[in-house]
Amino acid sequence: MTTQDDVALVLAAYEAWERGDIDAAVAAMHPEIVWIEPDEFPMGGERRGPAAVHEYLAASREGWREMRSQCRASVVDGDVAIAHHIEGVLVDGTPNTVDVVDVFTVRDGQVVRMRAHLPG
Repeated sequence: MTTQDDVALVLAAYEAWERGDIDAAVAAMHPEIVWIEPDEFPMGGERRGPAAVHEYLAASREGWREMRSQCRASVVDGDVAIAHHIEGVLVDGTPNTVDVVDVFTVRDGQVVRMRAHLPG
């Protein structure tokens, strides 16, 4: 059963990512985490293990010169679902907006799986 502690754990990872603290963003990940981003995303696809997720998150954060990130959390079928909206300016000066729904499976205080979905 997903708890408010699980929701808080996931939201804390987003806050860490936004401020560029990737170590903190992956701190609660299971050693065998599976992380899946949409193929349409730059660097989309599947990653396994905290090191691979760390590399992905660092690269994705470094792509933004400035940004604002908003998260709305809910619990869906025992998982933590995050509606994530990002807007800002990429490092090349291009304005950008991204909307994604990330679904996290948390067990015993660790994220074991994340699958991102494009809204709609």
